[in-house]
Amino acid sequence: MIRFDKVYKLYDKDYSQIDTLCGKLDISPLTAKVLINRGFNTIESCEDFLNTDLKNLNDPFLLKGMEEAVERISKAIESGEKICIYGDYDADGVTSTSILYIFLKKLGANCFYYLPNRLKEGYGLNIEAIDNIAKLNTSLFITVDCGITNICEVDYLNEKEIDVIVTDHHQCIDTLPKAVSVINPNRVDCSYPFKMLAGVGVAFKLIQGLSKKFGIGVDYEEILPIVTIGTVADVVPLVGENRIIVKNGLNFMKSTANLGVRALLEVAGLKDKNISSYHIGFVLGPRLNAGGRLGVATIGVKMFTTDDYNEALSLAEYLDEENRKRQEIEEEILKDVEKLIEKEIDLGKEKVIVLASDKWHSGVIGICASKITDKYFKPSILFSIEGDVARGSARSIPTFDIHNGLSRCSDVLEKFGGHKQAAGMLIKTENINEFRKKINVVADEFLDDDDLIPEISIDSELESRDIDIKTISELKKLEPFGMNNPSPQFIYRTAKIKNIRQMGKDNSHLKLLLEKDGFAFDTIGFNFGDYGNILSNEDEVNIVGNLDINDYMGNVSPQLIIREINWVKYDIPKIDDEYYSAFKKYLNKNSLNFEQDKKDINFTDKSNRLDYIIELLKKHENVLVLVYNYINISNVCEAIQLEGRDVIKKTSISYNIDDNNKVNSIVVLPILADIDFKNYEKVIFYDLSFDTNNFLYFRDKIEETKIETLFYKDDIAANQEILLNMLPTVDEMRIIYKSFLTAKSENIKIEPYVYLKSINERLGKKITKSKLDMTMELFKDLNFIDFTLKDNNYYVKILEVPNEKIDILETPKVKYLHSLKNSCM
Repeated sequence: MIRFDKVYKLYDKDYSQIDTLCGKLDISPLTAKVLINRGFNTIESCEDFLNTDLKNLNDPFLLKGMEEAVERISKAIESGEKICIYGDYDADGVTSTSILYIFLKKLGANCFYYLPNRLKEGYGLNIEAIDNIAKLNTSLFITVDCGITNICEVDYLNEKEIDVIVTDHHQCIDTLPKAVSVINPNRVDCSYPFKMLAGVGVAFKLIQGLSKKFGIGVDYEEILPIVTIGTVADVVPLVGENRIIVKNGLNFMKSTANLGVRALLEVAGLKDKNISSYHIGFVLGPRLNAGGRLGVATIGVKMFTTDDYNEALSLAEYLDEENRKRQEIEEEILKDVEKLIEKEIDLGKEKVIVLASDKWHSGVIGICASKITDKYFKPSILFSIEGDVARGSARSIPTFDIHNGLSRCSDVLEKFGGHKQAAGMLIKTENINEFRKKINVVADEFLDDDDLIPEISIDSELESRDIDIKTISELKKLEPFGMNNPSPQFIYRTAKIKNIRQMGKDNSHLKLLLEKDGFAFDTIGFNFGDYGNILSNEDEVNIVGNLDINDYMGNVSPQLIIREINWVKYDIPKIDDEYYSAFKKYLNKNSLNFEQDKKDINFTDKSNRLDYIIELLKKHENVLVLVYNYINISNVCEAIQLEGRDVIKKTSISYNIDDNNKVNSIVVLPILADIDFKNYEKVIFYDLSFDTNNFLYFRDKIEETKIETLFYKDDIAANQEILLNMLPTVDEMRIIYKSFLTAKSENIKIEPYVYLKSINERLGKKITKSKLDMTMELFKDLNFIDFTLKDNNYYVKILEVPNEKIDILETPKVKYLHSLKNSCM
């Protein structure tokens, strides 16, 4: 069975408006295509997306509850009432609390803030905190980034005669809290035009509302960088109002007067640099989150609200140190998780990874679950055991709604909450094993094996004419990138490698000079250094990546940042091990004794059989496709892989015999005698068998109406090429054996691709992996060597050289293989 480790999905939209967009907006076809892929297919929608002027922000009073909130806060400020801002402990909550505190202070409010301890109090409002806050003579309680589901706690505040204003962005339940005001764009009765604000975005709208009420302008240069950090860190869609906020916030980042932002940038090594959404998501956000994860979220608020730069710097350094501790804790947890996966999890059967330990920090398991999900592309749930109960954190994959999955297991959970891709829960420790079984039963119901294959979206296939500075500069105007506006990703196909260079420490990075259509340009792949040992000049590659501009010492040039090295067409075909193994079975099962007559072979007139097959597999069922040549099956698999999950969910791809577990089948190197053709309505012979007589024999045994042949005359030469690259010559076998002898050791370790790269470059040969494999087997049969294969490396023992001379060409196996080569001529 051939399985893909990942699939690629080319966007498939209506591109009929490309010329119109290009003409009216003065943009390239590639940029127009990306805009359409993002859902902007009219001049008006594109202009709205590209125009990020702050004047385009929505009126805050369109939010239901804004009027009441502003009036109540205004009254509290005027009468000197004590106001509590109650936030969450993550980056969204920290930034929400910070900006509201800063602005209320500017209005002269008597206010303070409270963030719960993640480890002791958990998310949202809690009674003990309310009691302590009430003792401070608080009369107005404003929540930020929380509160929408705290019905009982808000009732308790009301009993204590403390007015409540709830500002939140999380999904509402059927009942809203009984507060003076509930501001949440996701309220069913709220007609606010943009529903996807982060918690800090909602707090920012409240600031705008207060600004209008008091006639005091908002210092966007101070406030927006903080709003931007919270918005990006909370991973909300970077479109609409979020895009306007983040675009401007990033522009203000270097010049902001906020000392906390400046200190955080300095400590993170980003001072005076152009900050992108990437830096916030992967550099600043983790530092800000670290305080809350390890229990002290208020540090972030103090940092953003202080008037002393030295204090801000000290607090930023503290967060940096906390982040380092978090990384160390995370590393230890991940090591434990990997050991437990190896020990306890059957990855072939269990679709959801569920593990628990009393050694794991509950504030860090969410990050660890995310990394485990990324690595294995399976939903993962990690529990931190705290005596009789355990806190769990779940991360999922796009094909599985983890919140729905948890709801199906609610009988063994104490409580849970979250959304499709992430959730948290509390469970009795004794119920963890039962939960693990239940959630996997649910996953088995909703997921099949193909749902556990990552699907990577690709905006377009790149042509050489697309790769220029103007087009790349246009694409950069689509920033900031994030959810719902991902960084444009392209595939550059059949580009020839003209130069390879490994770079960086331990040669961990890769630089390729690619050429196509007479155009050459650079690509760089971080952590792709190992490919330098596999690829060679003149190989053809498909690269998936992002376009970028390389500015080196004033020389500006386009480059492609490698994200994936997809199918590789080597200068010498490198037959993979599965094909090689299936080929040996094919030889053993099929007969070569029929008299050969190619006059009975009809060649197709279809100009592109590959496209024809893909459309057939997409639109029909009970189709069997038989493929022999390695190059052809590589092309078929490449085309299927670019169809995303659509085709692979319908089509099994197997060697020698059909798999029969999907509606369509592709069989590589088919053993025709073992296939029941009655199961299929259509049987396609995609290319020529290595032994055409074998095809002719079985063709007469299949209903003529079922058969369609797509043979090209070039298939004869293609089969010959594969055999020439699989079957070693006597000279090549001698070279390999001589290299063993010159090693001057009875025991040798051979890393195949490194060995072949060295020997081919040194001697100017083209010995392939398949030739090496077959040579090893022949030598073993002849008692020249013995070997074992472990982790794809050969461990060879040189045996005593035979006294009598052996003519390898006259050995039965070699004679048989070379007769096969002649049979397809």
